[in-house]
Amino acid sequence: MRNALLLGGFATVIAIAALAVSIIAMLAPAGESSDNDADVTLHLADRGEFTVEMVLNAIERYESEGREATVNYYNSPESVDGEWYVFIFDEADKLIAHADPNQLGRDLKGDLGVDSAGYRFGDVMLTADNRGLWVDYLFLNLETGNQEYKHAWVLRHDGLLFGSGWYQILPDL
Repeated sequence: MRNALLLGGFATVIAIAALAVSIIAMLAPAGESSDNDADVTLHLADRGEFTVEMVLNAIERYESEGREATVNYYNSPESVDGEWYVFIFDEADKLIAHADPNQLGRDLKGDLGVDSAGYRFGDVMLTADNRGLWVDYLFLNLETGNQEYKHAWVLRHDGLLFGSGWYQILPDL
C-alpha cells in the first residue's frame, strides 16, 4: 500500500513537471523569433499593454521625426496593426490622424465624440493629461464593419491628443 502511494505521488510529480514543461514550450518561441512574433504574443498576452505601447511609440515618432511626418505615417495603411491604429487630435480637438481617412477633420467635441448609445466619450478624452487615461465607448471597428465596444488609451502630449485601442465584440442581447 505504501509503495502504491509512493508511486502515485511520484507519477503526480512527473505529470505536473510535464505540464509545466509543455506550457513553457508553448509560450517560448522556438529558435529565433521576429519582432512580429513578439507583437503577436503581446497582442494575446495583454491588449492594454500593447495599446499603451502603440501610443508611446507614436509620441516617440513625433519627438524624433516631427509632427508632419508623424501625422503622415498614422494616416497611412502601414501604421495599422490589425485592429490597432493610432489616432491624433490637434490643439483645436480636430482629428488629424486616423486609419479611416473619412474621419479626418472631425471634431472630438462634436458628433465624432458621441457613441451610438449617446455616451459623450469625447468629453472624457479631452480631460486626458500627460499621464494618460482609459476611455471605453462604442465605435466602428474598421476590420469587421460593426459597432463594437472600444477600449482606448489617450494621452495628451505637446498640445496633441494621442490614442489607440482595441475592440471587444459584445454578445447579442
